Amino acid sequence: MNVRVSRHGQAAAFGAAGILLGLTFLGPPRLSAQDAAAFTLTGQIIDAVNETPVIAAVIKVPDLRRFAFTDVNGRFAFTDFPEGTWDIVVEQLGYHTLDGSVTVAEGNGLVLRLNPDPIELEGLRVRTRSERLLDGRRRGVPFRVVRIPTETIANAINPDPTAVFRFNAAAPITGCSGEADEWMTPGCVVVKGTPTPISIFLDEGPLLGGMVEFAAMSNLEIHSMEWIPRMAMLRVYTRGFIERLDNTRISLVPLVW
Repeated sequence: MNVRVSRHGQAAAFGAAGILLGLTFLGPPRLSAQDAAAFTLTGQIIDAVNETPVIAAVIKVPDLRRFAFTDVNGRFAFTDFPEGTWDIVVEQLGYHTLDGSVTVAEGNGLVLRLNPDPIELEGLRVRTRSERLLDGRRRGVPFRVVRIPTETIANAINPDPTAVFRFNAAAPITGCSGEADEWMTPGCVVVKGTPTPISIFLDEGPLLGGMVEFAAMSNLEIHSMEWIPRMAMLRVYTRGFIERLDNTRISLVPLVW
């Protein structure tokens, strides 16, 4: 099994004890969804420390653009799931993101263990409307989403927002044209071996000036960022926009993939 480590929390290993009915990691070459036989994939997400079910965790399969949530017993199911080797991302608040690949076939089940990522709470704090809306949209995207929070941006040694993004994105950021003057504000990311232009959105609207315009922003204006590597999409939220989300009834634009 191949497991990648998220910069925002070291990924827990897919537990060998979590194999049901002979599930095999490191299997045959990846099959396409069109060529593979379909079956119902069932599984369970549990806490790696106390072995209790993890409720409402989201399991994402980026290659299939599908996701599912665990129930009160930590169980999940995907119908019409193709046999083969697939990348799987598991996310839940309070746990390290699990990001790896597994080989599955009919008759197999899947048990995955999440390592806790304790969150310090300063007394009881109610989630704001903006937090609920953004978290809901992140969980509804079938790809891994890297969140760069306010604290990370405010405490960055280099205040250039493009530098903060590159440092925290944990992605192969590169120039698009290969010209020497691109090294300061590279605007592409390597997706499946191909340099792909990064789409930047500022407060739900496209930032037409790209990385150059983004670099001209003050980090004091920026509340947070969300980076979706598979979509080559960076979403930037200003403090003013977050305040409007909290105090008005405006909604977020649904993401299309």
